[in-house]
Amino acid sequence: MKQYFRNEIIIKKNTQINQVFKIVKGHIINAKQTRIYKPNDYLFIEQIFYNPKTLDDYIALDLVAGEWINKDEIKNDFYIILSKMYQQEKNHNELLSINDPLIKFSRYLYFEYQNKQITSFYLTMGIKDLATYLNISNLSEILHFLVNQKIITKHNKLFNILDIDKLEELAY
Repeated sequence: MKQYFRNEIIIKKNTQINQVFKIVKGHIINAKQTRIYKPNDYLFIEQIFYNPKTLDDYIALDLVAGEWINKDEIKNDFYIILSKMYQQEKNHNELLSINDPLIKFSRYLYFEYQNKQITSFYLTMGIKDLATYLNISNLSEILHFLVNQKIITKHNKLFNILDIDKLEELAY
């Protein structure tokens, strides 16, 4: 297991990629700050075969621990992971195209419900990071509204969806 400290560069731009990095603990951001990678994410799996050079510097946001997996060790399981990552990127792009912050956040919660198939889940990032990820400036107001409408409950990073039908109605 390899560890990186806060603000440490994990890999520099234009470095030859011959390994995939699985994050076990911590968060990584690219230098352009367009994506935050979290535990259980795989860095470079989407580009190791077609674009073998890193597109940006990758920096540890906090203490990061993970394992490097050689290209020749990649098994079919990684294609399942890759398809999930692709779906998450597709969902993220869809969310960013929505202008209404209530619809955007409701759809985000609905996507989380669909992905996890449970109505109770923990956020893997803080509220500020989530607001940045979704490009929502008034996320606390939206959370307050959804709690008051008894659609969700929130305790720190634990979210419970109380009324999935109302949430879906708001999301679409």
